[in-house]
Amino acid sequence: MLDTIQLGRPGIIAATALETTNDGIVLFDTGPESTFDNIVTALRQIGASVNDIRHVFLSHIHFDHAGAAWRFAELGATIYVHPRGAQHLIDPAKLIASAARIFGDDMQRLWGRIAPVPENRVRILEDKAIVPVAPFEIRAIATPGHASHHHVYRWEDNLFGGDIAGVRLGNGPPIPPFVPPELQIESWHESIAKIRELNPTNLYLPHFGSVKGSVAAHLDALDERVTRWSEWFREKISAGFREPDLVAAFARLEHDDLIANGATEELARDYETVDPSYMAVPGAIRYWQKYHPGEVFANHR
Repeated sequence: MLDTIQLGRPGIIAATALETTNDGIVLFDTGPESTFDNIVTALRQIGASVNDIRHVFLSHIHFDHAGAAWRFAELGATIYVHPRGAQHLIDPAKLIASAARIFGDDMQRLWGRIAPVPENRVRILEDKAIVPVAPFEIRAIATPGHASHHHVYRWEDNLFGGDIAGVRLGNGPPIPPFVPPELQIESWHESIAKIRELNPTNLYLPHFGSVKGSVAAHLDALDERVTRWSEWFREKISAGFREPDLVAAFARLEHDDLIANGATEELARDYETVDPSYMAVPGAIRYWQKYHPGEVFANHR
């Protein structure tokens, strides 16, 4: 695990490096461009160079996962991505505009410089596509729910889970990062079921690191929170809660859930840094209004 040390905090965003290939180092996710120099340093600490990165597999194109992809592409790496994400790597203008509406003046501080990935460095991977990187075969598995353009990657009995496999920091519990605009609860449950069927021995998370203990128990706890949190939002939206009230109420819910399940106050703050609770609110509102409007508007007729 290569720690990006995002915002000076260790243990919140990682890039996963697969070193032992016959064609350089494989990287799963890159972290944001703002932490590229930290990845360079982390590679040096394991006796490697940034120029050794020949293959970069992106779980999805959100900036905390793919923001530095163009830097690796400049150095000759091939960037692998879901079909729905490829065009936004090649021309990130719409992605930048969308993120700027959310993050405003914090864009540069959080994510650094965003630039296009040259089209000839992008390789689109369909669901179940296999990329041979000797001695491994890396399989892409479409896993929507967090984002429609999300892949997880399997090699041998290992799985890189992206965000669909949850955020889990330190001794805290796994939580689902609900974000706009593509949150889709039914798809999230189906994607967790896909990961269960793969039955990996090792599960690696961008947020953060290798899952300790039972992977099955991790997935069960994540699955339960997807249901419980989404139902909480349904009840509150149906009851007429406005977005500002939902932001405050959900922040309390998530904080209390984290503390009750092993997180310290400091760790809860790190969860909030890597997965801001306020992001869940517009994502959940959009999900319920788009996919199940009758369940949230019935009491307002």
